[in-house]
Amino acid sequence: MHNFSTDQANRHQRYILIGILTAVIYLGGISVFGPIVGFSLGIVSSLLYIGFTRYLWKWEWLHDKGLVAVPNLNGSWEGYLYTSADADLIPDEQIVDEGRQVEGLTKQETSIEINQTWDKIRVSLNGPESPSHSRAATILVKEKAWPTLSYNYWNDGSTTNEELDPHYGTAILEYDEGQDKLEGKYYNRPDQRGTHGILELYRVN
Repeated sequence: MHNFSTDQANRHQRYILIGILTAVIYLGGISVFGPIVGFSLGIVSSLLYIGFTRYLWKWEWLHDKGLVAVPNLNGSWEGYLYTSADADLIPDEQIVDEGRQVEGLTKQETSIEINQTWDKIRVSLNGPESPSHSRAATILVKEKAWPTLSYNYWNDGSTTNEELDPHYGTAILEYDEGQDKLEGKYYNRPDQRGTHGILELYRVN
């Protein structure tokens, strides 16, 4: 996983506060109880920090109280990719003709896996012909009606499609909590791939 940035207020201040509290607990424990107990208290405070960044931040109570604004996007997501790639180069069995269609784009099934902590994230897309993995990300919670996940990714390219070379790209997805849905646009670098499209994904677990 890699770090992600966010516009949630005071997140960096909380890092500083946690660091100060850890130092106070550790040094205070040494001065009052001696090095062994002080060291033990330092370990406990460090474990509490790790527990918060990995687990406690997900608690709905913290979100309801506004203490944590970044949404929990962990899980497996399935849905569709609408691509501007030449449909003649896409195998017929990979094209989805049913349901919603977007003019000028070809619909295919896809899925992503998101692993996230309070300050780190990894987005892995299992594309119809090639996988991709995020390299950097931002989660915005203030600008729009829904939180927005933006990330840059590296696509490994395809071993079966000579037209699909390794490339970089960017995805910008809005999160609809009511539908537990991620949807938005993606763009591949014009000098490498040059395609674009839409991702429509629903969390399945």
